[in-house]
Amino acid sequence: RLHCALILAQAGFAGFEILSRITLDQGAGKFAFSFYRNCVAMVVLAIGAYLFERRKWRTLTLVVTINLFFLSLAGVTLNQVLYLAGLEYTSPVFASAMRNTTPVLTFILAWIFRLEVVRLKRVDGVAKVIGCLLGILGSIFLSVYRGPIVIQSTFKFPNVKEKGDKGFYKQVHIQFIGLLDDMVPAKTIGSIYLILSCLAFSVFLIFQAKLLLKFEAPISCAAFMCLFSTTQFSSLFFLFEPENSKWKITKSEIISIFYSGFIASGFVSGVQSWAIHQGGPVIVSTYQPLETTITAILGFFFLKETLYMGSILGGIIVILGLYMLIWGQSQHHKYLKQISSVQESQQNIELQEPSSQQSSIDFT
Repeated sequence: RLHCALILAQAGFAGFEILSRITLDQGAGKFAFSFYRNCVAMVVLAIGAYLFERRKWRTLTLVVTINLFFLSLAGVTLNQVLYLAGLEYTSPVFASAMRNTTPVLTFILAWIFRLEVVRLKRVDGVAKVIGCLLGILGSIFLSVYRGPIVIQSTFKFPNVKEKGDKGFYKQVHIQFIGLLDDMVPAKTIGSIYLILSCLAFSVFLIFQAKLLLKFEAPISCAAFMCLFSTTQFSSLFFLFEPENSKWKITKSEIISIFYSGFIASGFVSGVQSWAIHQGGPVIVSTYQPLETTITAILGFFFLKETLYMGSILGGIIVILGLYMLIWGQSQHHKYLKQISSVQESQQNIELQEPSSQQSSIDFT
């Protein structure tokens, strides 16, 4: 049951990758799309929070609320904006492959903040370091190398453009960066956006773990963050996409919005939280590369995606690094469990020795 749920979750998010690209290529506003998506997700998560966690709301304080606001800024708003930017400049398959670097970046940040221990004298410590290096190398390889065509699709979903509308992001480049589009290849720009998106989500994961120690209500946290993100997206919308036409949504966009809210933000998040509770975070991370495979298949049929050698090799390197990191962490956790079991047995022996001596004294 656990494995079937994780497979369905990865397939559901792969569908979100494809629908998002189709919706953006048809001219949907980026901030409006994210705003409506998070409104739907907020309703879904609020219902779940009321049903399962309303007794824990009394522990919600002002400090926790402020932390939730900034967590939503990093893990929802910046993460989604940067991801959509990268998706427009690349492809769903490329973006999905880049998302596999999130565990690597999370591990590096955890090590910087001394939340993760690396022992280079042990095999698991070496595996963690090699996994991180492979993840970084794979992301660089994805960014700079294209290579020959491996598979070229002849399918095409109707009314989908060959390239996304980059008007908003080009406007940002002109204002803050300069004529970046003319100097740097689109694939490199998209890679930068996607890496920054993964970095924002990694920061979110690190600090969310600390927050959940104070407010043990993960569904409620997600609902509040979706609420805060709607205000943040609306502010960004008026700054960068002030056209009223961007607020209007078509029937196809409604389908994408509800799918994104219910499946990508609701169902997938719920399944992953449940799976972490049932089998631990390692098994959840192990299924992440499956999304890349499903996205490649869907993109081949619906988006006329062409697979290049660089994307395949870079994706393989990233996945190898991910599995080495996961293996190193699992071995480290086994080592810690062995140490704790040995310490517990020693404490039991020390507790038994005085009692046996006392019984012998009473007998004499």
